[in-house]
Amino acid sequence: MNVQWLLILVVVGVVVAVIVYRKSLQAGDSREQTRRMSVQAQGQAQSPAEEISQREDRRLAGMSVEDRAWETDALQRNQANQARNDALDAPRV
Repeated sequence: MNVQWLLILVVVGVVVAVIVYRKSLQAGDSREQTRRMSVQAQGQAQSPAEEISQREDRRLAGMSVEDRAWETDALQRNQANQARNDALDAPRV
Protein backbone atom coordinates (compact mmCIF):
# COMPACT_ATOMS: atom_id res chain seq x y z
CA MET A 1 0.00 0.00 0.00
CA ASN A 2 2.86 2.39 0.76
CA VAL A 3 4.33 1.76 -2.70
CA GLN A 4 1.01 2.69 -4.35
CA TRP A 5 0.82 5.97 -2.40
CA LEU A 6 4.41 6.73 -3.25
CA LEU A 7 3.72 6.06 -6.95
CA ILE A 8 0.61 8.28 -6.87
CA LEU A 9 2.61 11.03 -5.14
CA VAL A 10 5.34 10.82 -7.79
CA VAL A 11 2.80 10.95 -10.64
CA VAL A 12 1.04 13.95 -9.08
CA GLY A 13 4.40 15.65 -8.59
CA VAL A 14 5.32 15.10 -12.24
CA VAL A 15 1.95 16.41 -13.43
CA VAL A 16 2.32 19.53 -11.24
CA ALA A 17 5.88 20.06 -12.53
CA VAL A 18 4.69 19.79 -16.15
CA ILE A 19 1.87 22.28 -15.52
CA VAL A 20 4.21 24.77 -13.84
CA TYR A 21 6.74 24.40 -16.66
CA ARG A 22 4.09 25.01 -19.35
CA LYS A 23 2.80 28.09 -17.51
CA SER A 24 6.31 29.50 -17.29
CA LEU A 25 6.79 28.97 -21.04
CA GLN A 26 3.51 30.73 -21.77
CA ALA A 27 4.49 33.64 -19.52
CA GLY A 28 7.84 33.93 -21.31
CA ASP A 29 6.12 33.90 -24.70
CA SER A 30 3.69 36.54 -23.50
CA ARG A 31 6.53 38.77 -22.26
CA GLU A 32 8.39 38.34 -25.56
CA GLN A 33 5.27 39.20 -27.57
CA THR A 34 4.66 42.29 -25.42
CA ARG A 35 8.29 43.37 -25.89
CA ARG A 36 8.05 42.93 -29.67
CA MET A 37 4.81 44.89 -29.81
CA SER A 38 6.32 47.75 -27.80
CA VAL A 39 9.36 47.85 -30.10
CA GLN A 40 7.05 47.96 -33.13
CA ALA A 41 4.94 50.68 -31.51
CA GLN A 42 8.05 52.81 -30.99
CA GLY A 43 8.80 52.58 -34.70
CA GLN A 44 5.29 53.47 -35.80
CA ALA A 45 4.83 56.49 -37.98
CA GLN A 46 2.73 59.43 -36.91
CA SER A 47 1.54 60.24 -40.44
CA PRO A 48 1.15 58.45 -43.77
CA ALA A 49 4.10 60.39 -45.22
CA GLU A 50 6.31 59.35 -42.31
CA GLU A 51 5.20 55.74 -42.75
CA ILE A 52 6.16 55.84 -46.43
CA SER A 53 9.50 57.38 -45.53
CA GLN A 54 10.22 54.68 -42.94
CA ARG A 55 9.23 51.95 -45.41
CA GLU A 56 11.54 53.45 -48.04
CA ASP A 57 14.39 53.64 -45.50
CA ARG A 58 13.92 49.94 -44.65
CA ARG A 59 13.80 49.05 -48.35
CA LEU A 60 16.99 50.96 -49.10
CA ALA A 61 18.74 49.48 -46.05
CA GLY A 62 18.12 46.00 -47.45
CA MET A 63 19.54 46.78 -50.89
CA SER A 64 23.04 45.96 -52.05
CA VAL A 65 25.30 48.54 -53.70
CA GLU A 66 24.60 46.96 -57.10
CA ASP A 67 20.84 47.16 -56.49
CA ARG A 68 21.08 50.87 -55.60
CA ALA A 69 23.19 51.57 -58.70
CA TRP A 70 20.72 49.72 -60.91
CA GLU A 71 17.79 51.62 -59.40
CA THR A 72 19.56 54.96 -59.88
CA ASP A 73 20.27 54.13 -63.52
CA ALA A 74 16.69 52.99 -64.07
CA LEU A 75 15.35 56.24 -62.59
CA GLN A 76 17.64 58.29 -64.84
CA ARG A 77 16.51 56.33 -67.92
CA ASN A 78 12.90 56.83 -66.93
CA GLN A 79 13.40 60.58 -66.48
CA ALA A 80 15.16 60.81 -69.87
CA ASN A 81 12.32 58.90 -71.55
CA GLN A 82 9.74 61.10 -69.85
CA ALA A 83 11.55 64.27 -70.97
CA ARG A 84 11.75 62.93 -74.52
CA ASN A 85 8.03 62.08 -74.52
CA ASP A 86 7.17 65.52 -73.14
CA ALA A 87 9.22 67.14 -75.90
CA LEU A 88 7.42 65.09 -78.56
CA ASP A 89 4.01 65.86 -77.11
CA ALA A 90 4.65 69.60 -76.80
CA PRO A 91 2.58 71.70 -79.22
CA ARG A 92 4.57 72.99 -82.19
CA VAL A 93 4.39 76.66 -82.95
